Amino acid sequence: MGARKRYVLAGTGGRGLGMFAAPLLKDFTEFCELAALFDANPDRLKAANGLLGTNLPVYTDYAQMLKEIEPDAAIVTTRDSTHAEFICRTLDAGKRAISEKPLCVDGRQCRQILAAAKRNRRKPRARCFVTHNMRYGPAIQELKRLIASGAIGQLKWVQFQENLDRRHGADYFRRWHRVKANSGGLLIHKASHHFDVLNYLIDSIPETLLARGGLTFYGKHGPFRHKRCEGCPHAGQCEFHVELFKNERTRKLYKEAERADGYIRDGCVFDREIDIEDQASVLYDYKNGVRVTYSLHAFGSYEGWIIQFEGADGRLELHEVHDTSWLSTNASQHGLGGPTGKHLYHWSKSKGFRELPIPEAQGSHGGADPQIRHDFFGRPFDAKPTPQMAPLEEAVQAVLIGHAANVSLARSGKLVRVQDFLKKG
Repeated sequence: MGARKRYVLAGTGGRGLGMFAAPLLKDFTEFCELAALFDANPDRLKAANGLLGTNLPVYTDYAQMLKEIEPDAAIVTTRDSTHAEFICRTLDAGKRAISEKPLCVDGRQCRQILAAAKRNRRKPRARCFVTHNMRYGPAIQELKRLIASGAIGQLKWVQFQENLDRRHGADYFRRWHRVKANSGGLLIHKASHHFDVLNYLIDSIPETLLARGGLTFYGKHGPFRHKRCEGCPHAGQCEFHVELFKNERTRKLYKEAERADGYIRDGCVFDREIDIEDQASVLYDYKNGVRVTYSLHAFGSYEGWIIQFEGADGRLELHEVHDTSWLSTNASQHGLGGPTGKHLYHWSKSKGFRELPIPEAQGSHGGADPQIRHDFFGRPFDAKPTPQMAPLEEAVQAVLIGHAANVSLARSGKLVRVQDFLKKG
């Protein structure tokens, strides 16, 4: 099984092409062949081949692609709410499913995928993995090592605070993510990374949870609005105005795709259709007794996170401030050159306080993306999965926390039992 394997890409958005398709074509040809592209929009498929400089077979019928191409694996990067459909169809065809995060958007879809995995368990290739990239960050790997080694004794409590700034955070309110039926909201689409990595570090499963939050900054709260940034009469006074296209060729390809399905990439962040939360707080307990306080907001003055781990014998804190100047908007925060970076602190009863070094890594998502590609595509197909390759059962748990939080939000903060959402009814 170590020979070159055939992959298909389902979903030709920016993440699918940039994270998976282009690198597979360029850097991972020893073990991989990108054999075809699938998308519901034929013009997006045309644009994808144009952007990749390829002439790959394209399909708008997923079953036909699986039958004609006979791939070994499918990479699923479609809209979050459709992941479950394509994962299940891939598993039923006896193929490996590699999904971008999140696995899916709610407990019902988790049950569907688990059922598909169960009914295909005798097919050796029918396995599902999710590319949760936060697991791969050098700082997270250092935290994993320290906690496992007993550096702070028995873990008791964790606080995770995520700040999405007015560049990156606002971008979720321009695109399809801003409708909860598409993405599950930020507590699924974005926070699944965080919930997954906390599950990974704490090494347990969540039991009970309550959440509060709402839409407090974007959507109906804006001072003005227009359908999209392109042609907006308020462009000069709106800090959220964006210019999407770097060159005319890219603009032409995307405009052709847009005309076919109506999807725009620069929707107004103050559109009244937005129904996802831009701020939420979640309190939950793990089976092993660890308690977590989690908060997320998407209109911060800076981008980054603070994660605190308190144990019986000490404390670990990870502070990160990220530069998001890569996103072309009017929003800006001057003077971030100083605080931008990563810091890992250790308080120890025996050794006192010290700042610990964090290994350097190059590449997107703090060096995580190259490591993901290596694990999934830079080794033989039958190589033993690494601990960072999130299997289905672990990916499900990340979604369950977000889904339980959404349910609690809808019930005005009522306490819910997380694992109950794996049950029917």
